[in-house]
Amino acid sequence: MPVNTFIRWENLMDVLTHYSVNNSFMETFKHTANNEKINLCMQNEFIRSCLEKWLDDSKFNESLKNSTRSKETRLAANEEFKMNRLELCCKLYTKAAQFAPDKSIESALAFSNRSAMYLRLNKYQECLKDIDASLNILENLDINEKEVHKGQLIMKLLKRKIECLMALKQYESAKTNWENVLELSKNIYKIPLEDKFIKKCKILLDYDKNDSNNKDIVKNINEMLTEDLIKKTLDKNEITLPFKSSKLQLCYTEAKGRHFVASTKIKYGELLIFENPFAFVLLPEYYSSFCYNCCAPLKYYSIPCDNCCTILFCDNKCLQEAKNSYHRWECKQGTSIFKCIGIAHLALRLTLETSQGNRNNDQIYNLLTHIDDFKSLELYQYSLTATLLLIYLQKKTDFFEKHPNLAMSSVGNELLHHMTRLVCNGNAISTHLMSDHESGSFTSIIDESQPRIGTAIFPTSSLLNHSCDPNIFSSNILKYVVIKASRDINKGEEITNCYGPNFRRMRLVDRQISLKEQYHFDCKCSICMDPQKDDMLFKIVEGLVCFLCHNEISATLSDLDVNDTVYCDFCFKHFRTLDFKRRLLKADKTYNKGIKELEVNNFFKAINVISESLRLYTLVLNQKNSNITKCEDSIAKCFALAGDYENCYMYLERSFDAIEDRFGKNSLEVAYELDKISDVMVNNLDMRKNRNLIHKALKYVRRSMEIFHANLSAWDIPYNESGLANIKHKENILLQFLEGRF
Repeated sequence: MPVNTFIRWENLMDVLTHYSVNNSFMETFKHTANNEKINLCMQNEFIRSCLEKWLDDSKFNESLKNSTRSKETRLAANEEFKMNRLELCCKLYTKAAQFAPDKSIESALAFSNRSAMYLRLNKYQECLKDIDASLNILENLDINEKEVHKGQLIMKLLKRKIECLMALKQYESAKTNWENVLELSKNIYKIPLEDKFIKKCKILLDYDKNDSNNKDIVKNINEMLTEDLIKKTLDKNEITLPFKSSKLQLCYTEAKGRHFVASTKIKYGELLIFENPFAFVLLPEYYSSFCYNCCAPLKYYSIPCDNCCTILFCDNKCLQEAKNSYHRWECKQGTSIFKCIGIAHLALRLTLETSQGNRNNDQIYNLLTHIDDFKSLELYQYSLTATLLLIYLQKKTDFFEKHPNLAMSSVGNELLHHMTRLVCNGNAISTHLMSDHESGSFTSIIDESQPRIGTAIFPTSSLLNHSCDPNIFSSNILKYVVIKASRDINKGEEITNCYGPNFRRMRLVDRQISLKEQYHFDCKCSICMDPQKDDMLFKIVEGLVCFLCHNEISATLSDLDVNDTVYCDFCFKHFRTLDFKRRLLKADKTYNKGIKELEVNNFFKAINVISESLRLYTLVLNQKNSNITKCEDSIAKCFALAGDYENCYMYLERSFDAIEDRFGKNSLEVAYELDKISDVMVNNLDMRKNRNLIHKALKYVRRSMEIFHANLSAWDIPYNESGLANIKHKENILLQFLEGRF
């Protein structure tokens, strides 16, 4: 390998594939038993040498602690502070803490500076945690650096702690710390206190600790969505995991394998499964925004790993849990390596879990691998990745020293089988991002999403077979999967999930190809067996209109790629598909031009350009075509960002029926749209004088809440704190509008 040139993992696999094909190794590989394929790769000197050199690349040192990078990042945050960019400062100080070696002065300074930002943002509990973290480091640290005065820093932190405690009305603790500060000031550090601070603490001078009325009232700060709260709720409801509704009956047939059917009628919104993952991984792009161990969102507070600078945790409990189980084998360079290898990281995590021998591994081993269905080249590349992970465990960790009874060959075989198992049984961990008024940006009014933040394996949920028109909805609360009935399910009906290809988003032919390629079966669900239903939906979302009479025609956008002409049943004329394509291309180009104007905040110019693209689209597309909906939604976004909520509301209303027709009246897409529209209505000052509009907005708010609750809830666990709080906040505002209190 060239010095200082990093080779991407995909490129290295191409090199090794080329080598294997040209040196007859691939032929040998094809005829080698599956449980011997990793041994074969390990024994090939060229393959093993390339993999070892790749693992030794200096690029992977980027995830190691680095005092210099920590200091540079902290100083960059200090500059941002001068411009009062407090939230950016918090992120940079967090990054500085990640780079800082454990229990170092840089770590103490990063936590100290971040605590100052938390105080300014009125995040008192977070501030106290960082103050204590910094103090714990300083108390056990000998500081030789000239620019850091230990006594001054400790005094500054203790004074900040008193401010926080007073803001939280925890006067007893505040007075204890005040007395400590006085002692340190006079007798230890000889640092006088400022008059301003003394005046601020005057209330503590008259505070009587012995008065029972003066005891601190510590608010329960743990009622936010945490894993502890979930476990508390499960205990209260006497639930053991995995939870499976008593209405689900496990059946087996040769054609379907193991699957669930309804033993009695199931109503829309019923909870069917609630399960924690056997193993999961967070996707690398979310390492800074979600806890690596429980997937809790990290809006403000987080703590870094002790030994690598890549990942974050929501609290020390999650950090210790990760270190004691899987992260001790993944830390240091591992977190950089795993960014490069995709789902193979989860195969490693699964292997680490099954190798412990203290869990019910049969629930994993019973899941199909389809290993014999893979093409030789595909299986070879999976084998290369499994070999890479085996060498990683051997060379970069003490895994085999800690597990002397495990043979390398069996671990390699396990890695390969887990990898092929995950192709068909891996599940997404997604989060539901509803609009949040705390963000201070109206962009969030329009941009709601369900990003995939991780990949997991849920053994019980994996027993659900696929349908392109499923009768359940799957979501996540932190790392747990929640499966609810998305409609009424009759007794004896199979409970089905969607593996990705959904008839509301993908045509029949494309769904069949996708499912065959990844899951190795021909879908025979009810919607695939009735192509007319498929055609009916796409006549709505891909519908065309006649150039002359402007009535809807039977052809759709997909037909333009397979036919030379289309026919209008009203004016009895044929039209060239090329003419449709030219008009659509012009509309597409105009739309993209408008989006570029939106991206640079030229809102009014963007409105004009996108409106022109909408006019061009309406010449060839029906009103509920997805391209029309796309334009109307983008125009609404422009108006919202420009502060014109009346016009924003008008365009969102115009596109609502099309969204409902496409995704279904109880879909999350409809709930998100209702949430958007009601946000815009609440922000429209003129609406406050119109009781009919207020009632309409209330109806939207309550309907969105019902859909979210039916699809996402499990017992009384909060499934989206900020989003739900926002919906309830809107409901209260609207009720106050009706009472004339605004």
